[in-house]
Amino acid sequence: MINLRSLNNEDDRLAALHVLEILDTGVDEEFDNIVKLASIIADVPVSTISFVDRDRIWYKSALGIARRETPRTTIQDDAYPFLIATPIIVSKNLVIGHLCVAGPVAKVLNPEQNKGLALLAQQIVTLLQMRLPVINNSIKEFYESILNNIPTDIVVFDAEHKYLFANPGAIKNKEFREYIIGKDDFEYAAYRNRDTEQARARRASFLEVKNFGKTVGWEESMANPEGKMLTFLRRMFPVHDEQGNFMMVIGYGIDITERKGLEEKQSKIMGQLAVQNTQLVDFCNVVSHNLRGPLINMAMLAEFIQDAEDPEEQKVLVSKLDPVIDNLKGTFNELVESIQIKQDSSIESDVLNLSACLQETLDALNEEILRAKANISVDFEEAPAIIYPQKYLASIFYNLISNAIKYQHPERGLSLNLSTAVLEDKVVLTVKDNGLGIDLVKHKDNIFKIGKVFHRHPDAKGLGLYMTKTQVEAMGGRIWVESLPDRGSTFSVEFVNQNANR
Repeated sequence: MINLRSLNNEDDRLAALHVLEILDTGVDEEFDNIVKLASIIADVPVSTISFVDRDRIWYKSALGIARRETPRTTIQDDAYPFLIATPIIVSKNLVIGHLCVAGPVAKVLNPEQNKGLALLAQQIVTLLQMRLPVINNSIKEFYESILNNIPTDIVVFDAEHKYLFANPGAIKNKEFREYIIGKDDFEYAAYRNRDTEQARARRASFLEVKNFGKTVGWEESMANPEGKMLTFLRRMFPVHDEQGNFMMVIGYGIDITERKGLEEKQSKIMGQLAVQNTQLVDFCNVVSHNLRGPLINMAMLAEFIQDAEDPEEQKVLVSKLDPVIDNLKGTFNELVESIQIKQDSSIESDVLNLSACLQETLDALNEEILRAKANISVDFEEAPAIIYPQKYLASIFYNLISNAIKYQHPERGLSLNLSTAVLEDKVVLTVKDNGLGIDLVKHKDNIFKIGKVFHRHPDAKGLGLYMTKTQVEAMGGRIWVESLPDRGSTFSVEFVNQNANR
């Protein structure tokens, strides 16, 4: 073998190109594979192995470039927005060529990608030197000398989807890595006592690559030996011989678990921001609408009190401030409570008797119930208790029952039916009335929005149903309504995770 370490100047570089028979030679499979792998590692469409002669650039192998050579004087650093040239070094300081990767979009390679390109450049030197005394014995030597050091999962399949090679990145355990050679994913799944669903998905991808000659990519999640779920970006691409006949499939995978986690976290944050922004707008609208009236009344009364000279008249005016102030306090407290629900992530749940909690609400609304001549029936036999925060359940009962009273039909007495049902690990509370009802065709999208009211009533603020929905959803449940105008409404509240109570 020639001692390439003695070459250290321009003449030596050109001599090395001549001795190694690089210039004006055909493309070899080994170099094609290196070029393809370089493109994969850098994730770019263009990759070349180039050598510079006295007046030209010779492309030993290229992906994405149709020409075999170009004039040396046409080299332009700005030909591609992204271009990385890894030197091919045959002595301590003699560069005879470059492994280049390029693309239309500027980017930065990470350290592992740069390491992979450097390893490929070293393999080019090894292949060139091996050609002097003997022809490379087998493609297996190429795999073992380079693919085992690439910092990604690399596997190679034959035309029947049998494994020809798997690097330590794909299968760390040497015993498993040796077992899989000559077998397919179904056999490996049986050997490892795994579900064959993943094997079926990989077989489908392999057949798509083989039958249509195109690269196939997908994301795949699987548990590591410690049970942690990992997500990989998988790719398979076909390899053909010089006559275009299908030979094999190379597959690779990159662990994107951390990236997926960041993407999911970012998506969740963006969703929360969007919801919070909507809530902020709604909150501001309610504040401006519901607080404006009491504040105007207070300002007018204060002005009248100032202008009044009779002490008795002043006392009467001052007394009129009390209900205005009470209204203002109530509205403000409800708004503050709706915000606190969103922020209270540590609220504790208890086993609550529904009948007992309901009775407390009925006692608090006793006068209103008597005025409405309400007929109330209760059937909590199927689910007499739930696991829930006490203050949330009390608020849900209060808002739904007080709304039924508030929007009672003027031509009939109020009929109110409350019942529970069990659905798997959930309990559904149903509150049905025969009141004014709601036109869902008209108001469907606004039922539970803040500040929305559907009937004229002096005490209507549009906060009750909004707060109820907020409390229910804060505990992972949901609320919905069925209603017809003049026929009444049926509200259903779903309480989740109730198995522990039974």
